[in-house]
Amino acid sequence: MSRDGTLSGGLANLNDRVKVIDRDGTDLGFMIVAEAQKVASDQGAELFVIEREKGVTVVRVVLVKKAPPR
Repeated sequence: MSRDGTLSGGLANLNDRVKVIDRDGTDLGFMIVAEAQKVASDQGAELFVIEREKGVTVVRVVLVKKAPPR
């Protein structure tokens, strides 16, 4: 299933394999984007692409806080 433009960091396919790093820096290993998004969602966070090299995409689960209103 392709969802161009709707996944964070330009991830275009829910079945792509990515290496996932948890919020605390723990290496969670490889999983498909859909699983990684579920992990992030369960933690109230989002995925952030930190590296794309040699066919491997590394993503990190990041807590995104909104700026306070002015």
